[in-house]
Amino acid sequence: MNRRHFALSLLAGLVSGPAFAQAIPPDPVAVVRQVYDPKIKDAQRPYSARLRKLYAAAIRTSRRLNEPVSGLDFDPTTNSQDSDDNFRDTLKFAAASPSGGKAVVSVKMRIFKEQPEQTLIFELVQEKNLWRIDDIVNPAQTDGWRWSKMLEAGAKGN
Repeated sequence: MNRRHFALSLLAGLVSGPAFAQAIPPDPVAVVRQVYDPKIKDAQRPYSARLRKLYAAAIRTSRRLNEPVSGLDFDPTTNSQDSDDNFRDTLKFAAASPSGGKAVVSVKMRIFKEQPEQTLIFELVQEKNLWRIDDIVNPAQTDGWRWSKMLEAGAKGN
């Protein structure tokens, strides 16, 4: 899947996300697991309203500029553009206890067998009594990122 197809399919999911609200489990880890389920389409990813708005703004800018902008040129759930077919076999999930309508789930994975394991952090919020992914963070010290910040920059054309 190329970047533009990924971006367009994810946009469709962000716009139609509420239609799939009933399918989202109440457990934050189960919500994040859905992101990696190959049966779950990008359009069904359970993103928060805030993240959907940021993504839509970046898409609008990308279309206006006719090129991918920050936050749209990779899959933030794998921190990559491609992956080994069996990378899902390496997934390890851990969660902190939810508090105050917020939850944090870390995911460790090996995208390519010859590369080191990496960690991504999913920050979730409750919206209408359902857990939604509100941000994805790569905590790496040298090349870390926060997806919401990338989308904000992308919406500005950066």
